[in-house]
Amino acid sequence: MTERSARLALAGLLFVYVFGIRIYDVSTTFLMLGEQTRDWTVALGGITDLPLTGAPSTAGGRGLGPVYYWLLWIGRITIGAFMDNLPHAGGVFVALLQSIADVWLFIALSRRIHWALALAMCLLIASAPFDIALSSLIWNPPVASAMIKMATAMALSLTAESPLWQVALAAALAWFGVQSHLSGIFVAAPLLAALAFTRRLKGVAVVAAAVVALQIPFLISLLRDSSGGAGPTSAIAGITNPQVFRPLLAYGSVTGITGNLLIHLYDAYEYTIPMLIAAAIVAYAYRKDMMVIAVSAGAVLTATLLFTTSTRAYDGYWFVTLTPAMTIAFGMAIAAIPSKNAVKWIGIAMLLLIAWRQPARIEDSKRYFKYPQYGTMVKGSRELMQRAPVLKDIRLTFEVHPTMDRLFIYRILGGRIDKNALYTGVILEDGSVKLE
Repeated sequence: MTERSARLALAGLLFVYVFGIRIYDVSTTFLMLGEQTRDWTVALGGITDLPLTGAPSTAGGRGLGPVYYWLLWIGRITIGAFMDNLPHAGGVFVALLQSIADVWLFIALSRRIHWALALAMCLLIASAPFDIALSSLIWNPPVASAMIKMATAMALSLTAESPLWQVALAAALAWFGVQSHLSGIFVAAPLLAALAFTRRLKGVAVVAAAVVALQIPFLISLLRDSSGGAGPTSAIAGITNPQVFRPLLAYGSVTGITGNLLIHLYDAYEYTIPMLIAAAIVAYAYRKDMMVIAVSAGAVLTATLLFTTSTRAYDGYWFVTLTPAMTIAFGMAIAAIPSKNAVKWIGIAMLLLIAWRQPARIEDSKRYFKYPQYGTMVKGSRELMQRAPVLKDIRLTFEVHPTMDRLFIYRILGGRIDKNALYTGVILEDGSVKLE
């Protein structure tokens, strides 16, 4: 078997594994709360109904572009067709995007460093408990994470002879990450800067053209309704009108939260010094490779700078786009060891350790974003649809989240709610139903 064939075989195994751990119970525990219902409703519409801006943002306004909703819609018309267009199809599609991104990143890294080290890095990222749980949700942070990993993989694959369309693709994927969720800017900003810097005037032109082209839908939305609140308004206001300046606190929080998403050490600040050392090694060892620095230490630095003037509390999901950058920083620092034999055996040891921890990491992921009531709702709604295609209402005998729409699944399956209907459907805790 050739080296290329072996790499592709490993990539295939990686894909099957990480996709499997992400979706193994999605049809019964899918998180279907208000945001998921809102976004899947958009995906259920026609192509002409798709928005030109992103999802509502906690940073104010809406996302900078519609790629998140457009990707969800693609998932609905492809995968959704095999799953009765139920919401968990969207979760499966997001998991598919994430898994493709992990494999692409592995292939890109394995061309630069020993395959065992590359595989260990990608398996560490993909099997992070929070990432496993997050990656099968209808939510924009995991979509942003997938786009950023794809952009990183594409950028690391570029050479001086790569055609400009490949540079444009890397820039587009990076900006897709920003459009999906603002946290994508942590990696996208230094990545785009490196693309522009390494290609000089042509690079600047290609990167600028890619970003401007992708912002056309957003600009159209502003022309249609300038008061629509598009864009991360509060985030921009916090940067342009700073009230504090806390770089050390920002660095400790960024590295601590990101590191604990990968490997939970309980004390967030245990990552501050190791990350500083890894960043210094990367900056020196790869000083002639701006892209490696950009997608590793550069991304951590960018996030730190952006949070230096922030007064908001930190949310863990903001940093899922940054876990690949931190992992790449540590991995490339190891790869910089002069002895290739040492790098190989360190990579193999890391891979074996991470593989040994897989059962515990998968079990730990079950603490996040699980909603077993979803399986009950699907089972009950299917039976109600068979017994009564028209109902006055649906009542539940078990507790659900206040934002969950109890009628949503029934309507997707073809049921109709009419206040003049004869019966009210009742879904019991075990998924059985009765008519009243």
